[in-house]
Amino acid sequence: MGSNGSRDCTDPFSEIAGQIIERLDEIGTVVDYEELERWAESEGIGKYTLRMVLCELVEQGAAVAPEGFCEDGGGFEPPRPKKIGLRKADPRDVERVRAYLSEYWSVGLLRLFDDMARAGVKNVNEALKEVIRLGYAELSRIGVVNASQLRASNKKA
Repeated sequence: MGSNGSRDCTDPFSEIAGQIIERLDEIGTVVDYEELERWAESEGIGKYTLRMVLCELVEQGAAVAPEGFCEDGGGFEPPRPKKIGLRKADPRDVERVRAYLSEYWSVGLLRLFDDMARAGVKNVNEALKEVIRLGYAELSRIGVVNASQLRASNKKA
């Protein structure tokens, strides 16, 4: 242990998550789980560890499993995603959606998508998902996007 009582080593799962994110970024698109598993095996990452880290990345919102998960470990292993990819949201698009919601605190999805498309946002859906994940907005059951309480403390001067 170090002089401040903390461990001198880094979290191995964080390192593995970093490797996985780097690999998914290299691929650049959604990939079949089996392909990622072959890569992980060549890197010395076990199947159980891979699944555990992928589930955590999806839960944190860093990765997406667009086709869901397969339960094939009898409940003893983490679920296996059918396909996996990085969440792709252009930071400029995220900022445009966030800025729009700081001005228009409550807006229907159709109006938001139309206005953002006219403003040049390329992937409105991914940008909106990221804005929601970051806590700047919430999506109601009836398809209305509402800016969250964070809007007041994050407005630009």
